[in-house]
Amino acid sequence: MEFILDNMNELNLWAVLVAAAVPFVVGFVWYDMKAGFGKRWAKLVGLSKKDIEKTDGMAMTFAVLAVFSLATAVILACMMRVLDITGIYESAVFGVIVGLVLRGGAHFIHNGFSKRPMELTLLDAGHDMVSIVAMTVVLGLWAF
Repeated sequence: MEFILDNMNELNLWAVLVAAAVPFVVGFVWYDMKAGFGKRWAKLVGLSKKDIEKTDGMAMTFAVLAVFSLATAVILACMMRVLDITGIYESAVFGVIVGLVLRGGAHFIHNGFSKRPMELTLLDAGHDMVSIVAMTVVLGLWAF
């Protein structure tokens, strides 16, 4: 906890908040039913159009997303500050590494054991990779 508290004072809070909003934007485009991978994703997870249109419980889903996106942005910003990662290139490379190893790796492990289709794993891991890279670029250009 000290690691976070020691570094939080040096971060640009607006950059952290913008970075935390990135997964919402990426997800909106990535899983869009017309322009993105939404139809394919829904089929792979077994959701009908009717299931997707239901809004029951979505407020909690988005609240949880907001909390974890903010936590992710804070941790990424602290790590990047300590490692002195700034600029587009360094930030993007760091994002690819974190996105692939930590987020993508989790999808591959969990979906592998639950026998989920590789295409679903790639779709979800791709979303996380793009989100993390975009978050790290925002942070690398603006956070400190």
